Amino acid sequence: MTKSEAVKALVEIQTQLRHEGLLQTEGGAVKAALRLEDGAVFFAEMQGTDITMQELDALPEEEPFLRAFAIKPEAKALLLLSGVYAPQVADTMRQLTAELDDMAQIVGLTARVAQSLESREMERCLKGRNSCFVKNSGMLITGRSANEAVTGAILLEKAAMTHILAKKIGGAKRVPLFSAALMHAVYQKKYSKINLEDEQTDKEGAASKTADDHMARTGKEQKLREEIVSYGKRLTDEGLVQGTWGNIAVRLDETYMLCTPSGLDYRRLTADDIVKVELSTLSYGTQRKPTSEKRLHRDLFVARADVGAAIHTHAKLCGVFAAARKPVCCITGEMQTMIGSEMRCAGHALPSTKKLSKVALDALGDRNGCLLMNHGALCCGANLEQAYLACKAAEEAAAEQLGLQ
Repeated sequence: MTKSEAVKALVEIQTQLRHEGLLQTEGGAVKAALRLEDGAVFFAEMQGTDITMQELDALPEEEPFLRAFAIKPEAKALLLLSGVYAPQVADTMRQLTAELDDMAQIVGLTARVAQSLESREMERCLKGRNSCFVKNSGMLITGRSANEAVTGAILLEKAAMTHILAKKIGGAKRVPLFSAALMHAVYQKKYSKINLEDEQTDKEGAASKTADDHMARTGKEQKLREEIVSYGKRLTDEGLVQGTWGNIAVRLDETYMLCTPSGLDYRRLTADDIVKVELSTLSYGTQRKPTSEKRLHRDLFVARADVGAAIHTHAKLCGVFAAARKPVCCITGEMQTMIGSEMRCAGHALPSTKKLSKVALDALGDRNGCLLMNHGALCCGANLEQAYLACKAAEEAAAEQLGLQ
């Protein structure tokens, strides 16, 4: 990363954190640091719409970033910020166990609480982990890219929120240990690879792979591809998915479905990135690799002839119920129309497995939404608009049940 690229990345970090409500207008500023190609570290303080940038020169207040980069040599970006729920965890707990699988993947099985930003304490809390809570500060996030650091901040804040709000409905349960360890290893070694590649190289490769396919597409297929991209961005903007988590699938015809690719952030998605998958074999030729949950979507389309689109979200408030393994009750008439009387919570299953399809379909029944234990939510409908509205209705029902509306 060059200095000019770092400036651009820091402005994007500021924009994303402000959108997520993690950039305060009063109180402590967010501190960010990016490691440049020449080893220098570029530093910024962000507060509201203000941002100041400079190269680190080992001033006392900047030393924690230099220590963290030394502890995490693979890190290219660091964030130190308060958050809303994170300080409550940082000031009252010794560590937070992963209660949602997205935290397990990007952060680790636990997020420890550092009592200070001293080297020994940071090394203890970041060993084998990407992030930690910090007493009297909030949270310290490391990332192999600026985007991964921002996603880590969003997910650690979400994990703190889940733990605190779940107390209202009996408390959250931890992700089963083996599953958490396996998902973390897979994410670190494989799943996030696409987003860590150079963006321009990635796009050029994608364009060459899809050139012939583009010529063969029908107007219907192209329209559905564009709709998937549009709804993916809406889901991101509304906090129903974070980073690369969550996925969308649409039934194209009796032979094929269209779905989002694996490991690619919705903010970077184009119509050419959408993957055409054969329903009977789940094959996709030389296209991008499709979402790892392609089997779940395919099995839903096979089981439910009335379903034309499905969206798997990591919506924050539905996630509270998924972590507590409690149903979301759909109270109002509109919500009952979109989903049914309740969103049941499916039993535990590893992502991408036949068992996940089975437990999800059992929990779904003839309704248009269910929860996936310690995972997220699955909503469906006759088309993308109906599936999207079901996602919205589910999150609104969860908010009402938690007393947030």
